[in-house]
Amino acid sequence: MACCTASLFRTLPRVVLFAAVLLGLGAAGLVQAVDDANLSVERIAGDGWTAHDIAIDWDLPERASATIGKLRLNAIAQELHDVRVVCPRLELSVRAIACERARVTANLPGLGAQTFTAGLIYGRSDGSLSWRVEAAKQRASVEALVAVAKRLRLPIPAVDATGSVILSGAAAGTAGEVHSATFDVELIELTLSNEAGSIATDKLSARVQGTARKSRGDWQFDVDVSSAQGQAYMQPIFLDFGAHALRANAAGRLRDTRELTIERFSFDHAHVAQGKGRAGLDLANEQPVRSLTLQLASVEFPGAYESYLQPLLLDTNFKSMQTAGKLAGEATIEDGAPRSLDLTLEEITLDDGSKNFAIEALTGAVHWRSDAAANSDDLPSALSWRSGAIFGLAMGTTELRFASKGRQFRLLQPARIPLLDGALALESFRVRNAGLPSVAFMVDATLEPIDVKRVCQAFGWPEFGGRVGGTLSKLRMRDGVVTLGTTLRAQVFDGHVSLSDLQLQQPFGQWPRFYSNVAFDGLDLELMTGAFSFGRITGRLSGRFDGLRLFNWAPVAFDAKLFTPPGDRSRHRINQRAVENIGSIGGGGAGVAAALSSGFMRFFDDFNYERLGLSCRLENDVCAMDGVAPAPSGGYYLVKGRGLPRIDVIGSSRRVDWPRLVRQLIDATKSGGPTVQ
Repeated sequence: MACCTASLFRTLPRVVLFAAVLLGLGAAGLVQAVDDANLSVERIAGDGWTAHDIAIDWDLPERASATIGKLRLNAIAQELHDVRVVCPRLELSVRAIACERARVTANLPGLGAQTFTAGLIYGRSDGSLSWRVEAAKQRASVEALVAVAKRLRLPIPAVDATGSVILSGAAAGTAGEVHSATFDVELIELTLSNEAGSIATDKLSARVQGTARKSRGDWQFDVDVSSAQGQAYMQPIFLDFGAHALRANAAGRLRDTRELTIERFSFDHAHVAQGKGRAGLDLANEQPVRSLTLQLASVEFPGAYESYLQPLLLDTNFKSMQTAGKLAGEATIEDGAPRSLDLTLEEITLDDGSKNFAIEALTGAVHWRSDAAANSDDLPSALSWRSGAIFGLAMGTTELRFASKGRQFRLLQPARIPLLDGALALESFRVRNAGLPSVAFMVDATLEPIDVKRVCQAFGWPEFGGRVGGTLSKLRMRDGVVTLGTTLRAQVFDGHVSLSDLQLQQPFGQWPRFYSNVAFDGLDLELMTGAFSFGRITGRLSGRFDGLRLFNWAPVAFDAKLFTPPGDRSRHRINQRAVENIGSIGGGGAGVAAALSSGFMRFFDDFNYERLGLSCRLENDVCAMDGVAPAPSGGYYLVKGRGLPRIDVIGSSRRVDWPRLVRQLIDATKSGGPTVQ
């Protein structure tokens, strides 16, 4: 709507200029002895204008008026009707003709009759014209202004809009040039939207006031904007001015329609943010902000999250966070690039409500300098928090001291982050090329033993015992690939598990790829099968997953072997349900079920076994199966019985569809038992 009101202000001086020339020239040609006179002209044309049906009346020496039936100004490609200029007191002298308070009315296309006041001074010797125009409370509907903008072919978005605009202001200049202006524009219950839905307002009321003055080719300006009613959305930012009123001011200069210097600005977004600063913009540049000094007196949460951050996070897991606290600081931009950032954080709390990410009472100071900042050493930063959680893992009180410069980050001293009942002890942590595809990091840390049962509770897994810990020495990321230079070890199910040769490609991409070799030794099968409701098995289990490869965290390849370790002297027993579940995996489930339900076998709940195990080489969604030993008729033993009561579980399928096998394993852990296929 501002473009339409600006067009109105450009039109009025031209109307006044034309009418004043008629009055001045006509009066200059009369002798003062004539008391009154009138003049009618059918048509007059000049450079950029044409007028029809002109009537001029003089009641000298004071009063004069002019009426123009139709006036066309080429500059606005519009035809004005019923233009009338009335001068209640016309001042005549040898040097000039002047009218202090001329009243001008004009019927503007689409806007109807408009009235304003003008002051005019016409130089009789040199033909110069100085003028001043004042408009008070000119009201127009937004629909009419949009229609005018379309007729004038002004570059405004295609929108549907309702509401009103009240315009007051003044402009002064000479001949056809504007030298200064004041304006006061009120938007009343403006509701608009575009077809794409990227711009919208709802009952927005706002006020824009300001002054502009031309000086040595530049325009000096001072503008105030305020709003305390309605809502505005410009993708992706949504602002509710009824909840958070806004007042802002800016002053500066505009040169050559592209170089905008904001010498000072300030804003007060109630309960959201307050600040001030200065800026330089190149409006013809794709990235217009060339320089900026921003001083943030306060940024308050949750207001800042709801107004500035939440709209940017609607497609993420952080779209409905609970927030609190505040921050302050200063940021600078030079030559179009960030130069420095200094922030002070005070008791900031962030919580996504699902325990995937939470932090309480984040406090401290962050200092950052660009690589180009002259004489800038690494300024130490410090952050601490009282508690938090990440991916459901509870974190305790922590303090981090670090330095950041350019795209680099480094930990200045070792830090300990309490994690569940253990901790992550960081010895060193460095990041290079942050924000670039070539980002790299280096970590040396120790994972102090954590209760596996608590990890299972955090992730919603079946609960089992043990502890996980180890050294994370030489954890690196280069060229988008994460590697671990050591072996990560864990103690679970009263045995040991180790991960070696770990590699993770595209960790932050859409399709991460994970590689590792996994070995386990002496796992207690009774603890393991009890945790997963598989049926009861006693004894120990060892094995390996060589060449484990996950795509988007789903297995696509491995060579797995699971077996009773040689020399295991623990008691080997297996119950009926476990027998059925193992039989279904190897394709012999129907035979196992029949054997268990007939003859004397049905009277036993548990059976002895000598050893058990299986192997699976996964490739192209097919698992090549084998057992612990060959069995008659080309099968293989999954469970080789011993003594009495004894049962053998023999697999018959050598090639098993992997997705079907996964479904069978899932069914096997459910209370209803396996689905035999």
